[in-house]
Amino acid sequence: MNLVKKTNTNYLVFLAFLFPVMVIVDYFLIQYIVNSEVEEILLHEQERITFHLDKEGKLPASNYLFHTIPTDESLEHLPEFRDTLLYEGYANKKIPYRTYTFSSSIDSQPVKITLKHVLLEINELIWFLFLTTSFITFLLVLGLYFINQKVYQRAWKPFFENLSKLKNYDVTQKHPVYLEGSQIKEFEELNTVITTLIDQVKKDFQNLKEFNENISHEIQTPLAIIRNKVVLLLESKNLDKKELKNVETLYQQINKLSKIGKSLILISRIENQEFKRRERVDVHAIIENILSNMEEIINFKNLKVSTELQTVSIECDHILADILFTNLIKNAVQHNQDGGTIHLLLTEAKFEITNTGEVSDIATEKLFQRFQKGSSAKESLGLGLAITQKICEIYGFQLDYVRNEALHTFSLFFNADTTV
Repeated sequence: MNLVKKTNTNYLVFLAFLFPVMVIVDYFLIQYIVNSEVEEILLHEQERITFHLDKEGKLPASNYLFHTIPTDESLEHLPEFRDTLLYEGYANKKIPYRTYTFSSSIDSQPVKITLKHVLLEINELIWFLFLTTSFITFLLVLGLYFINQKVYQRAWKPFFENLSKLKNYDVTQKHPVYLEGSQIKEFEELNTVITTLIDQVKKDFQNLKEFNENISHEIQTPLAIIRNKVVLLLESKNLDKKELKNVETLYQQINKLSKIGKSLILISRIENQEFKRRERVDVHAIIENILSNMEEIINFKNLKVSTELQTVSIECDHILADILFTNLIKNAVQHNQDGGTIHLLLTEAKFEITNTGEVSDIATEKLFQRFQKGSSAKESLGLGLAITQKICEIYGFQLDYVRNEALHTFSLFFNADTTV
C-alpha cells in the first residue's frame, strides 16, 4: 500500500467512526436548541399571564393556554416542562406538544395553569436540519477526500519522479542525476541530502575503482618479481634439500597470494558492475571447452565424466559466463577423489553438476561466503564459489547446493523463478 492510499484510508477509517458520533450529537444539539426556543416562548407567556393576574385579577386571552385547575394540593414541584401527546379532532390523531405547568392564584384560589406549544412543525424542523446537516457533512467529507487525492498527486509528483530516477540510477553512468524541484520544504531537503549522497557514492566508487586498478598493478608486479627470483633459486644447485623445500613452499604461497589478490579484485569489479556487456553466450560450447582444457587433470585423477548437454544459450557477459562455469566444473574436479565421478546436465532451465568427494561438515549457507572451503584441499582459496555467487546475483541466476553424504550437487537455475 502506497503512502497516499494509506493516509486516505486512515482518514476514512477515522471519519467512519467520527461521522455517526457527529450525527448523533448534531441531532440532540438541534433538538435542545429548538426545545429551548419553545420553553422561552412558554416562559414569556407565563410572565404575561402572571402580570395580568396581578394587575387585573383575571386570566388574559392566550393562544397557549391549555387548562386552569383550582387545587389545594402542594405545588412545590411546580413549575415543570413536559412532552405529551394530545388528540386533535381536526387532525384525527394525537399531536406532540410541549407543556409548561406553573402555579398562581385567582381570587385567592390556588390554581395550576398549564400552557402548551405544538411540536409537530418543530419536530419536522429538527429532522430537516438533521438530514441537511448530515448531507452537508457527507459532501464535505467526500469533497475533502477527492481534494486530498488531487493535492497529494500534485504535491508528491516530484517525489515519485525522483524515486523513478533513483531506481534507474547507475553509479557507473557519467551523466549526473537531476532531481525534480518541489515547493515543499521537506522534499527540497531530501533532494539536497540525496544529491550529496550520490556525489559521495560516486566519489567513493571512483576511488575504489582506482584502488582496484592500482593494487592490481602495484601488488602483482612485485609478486611477479619475487616469483621470478624464487624460480632462479629453485634452479640453483647450491641449495640443500631443506632449503629447496622451503623455497618450494615460498613459491607455492606466492602463487596463492597472487591468486587471492586477483580473485578479490574480480569480486570487487563484479560488485561494482564493471562488466556491462550482455550478449548471447553458448553455454554448451563453454562447457565443452572447459572440459577439454581440464582433460589432463581429469585423466590424472582418473575421473569418470558423463554429460547430458543440450544446446543452450544465455544472455550475459562472455567473460563472466566463462568464469562461472569454470569455477563450478573446477570445483567438482578439484574436490573430487581419485577414481570419482562427475555428471553434468544442461537444459534450458538449469545447469547441474554432481560429483563425488569428501564428506563436508561446513554449513550449506556458509559455502558461498568468502574463504569458506568445502574440503581440505590445500590448493583451494575458498573464493571460487563466492565469485560464482556474485555473478549469479548480477544476472538473476539461482545457485543451489545439495549434499548427500559423499555426493555433492550444484544446480544453477538460469531463471530464479524456475527453482524447484
